[in-house]
Amino acid sequence: MRSRVALLAATLLLAGCATSGPTGSDLLSLRPKPGTARLVVYRTSPVGLLVQPDYVVDGRKAGSSQPGGFVVCDLAPGRHTVAAANIPIAMPLSNDPDSVTVSLRAGATTYLRAEPRMGIVMGSIGLLEVSEGQGRSDTASLYRIESDCKGS
Repeated sequence: MRSRVALLAATLLLAGCATSGPTGSDLLSLRPKPGTARLVVYRTSPVGLLVQPDYVVDGRKAGSSQPGGFVVCDLAPGRHTVAAANIPIAMPLSNDPDSVTVSLRAGATTYLRAEPRMGIVMGSIGLLEVSEGQGRSDTASLYRIESDCKGS
């Protein structure tokens, strides 16, 4: 009985992690297409494994915040709003924002790190913009998550 419970627990833990597909070092070394900008939203921390809200870019679902994974969006340069679709009752204990506005430059890549946050009722995800060097380093061994990103 214990072995079944342990197997079920291990399966649940691994089910929420991005563990296959191309890695950041494979995909993100290439520059965006001419006239576009790249947005990468990623999550390294497995803390709060069961908290996996969707990433929403300009009001449209872009992918989910799976630990060990990243979402790539090639978008038009300019201002874009990126949010984590957290459950409203999460009531986080930190001040990291659920939503950020980024200014994307043509030919450049902007990185947002998704950070799990403790909450009064349940956990949530906050978003922080990081430098390109930090983002490249953090995503090198992460796996790409299927994305519904549409350029605007």
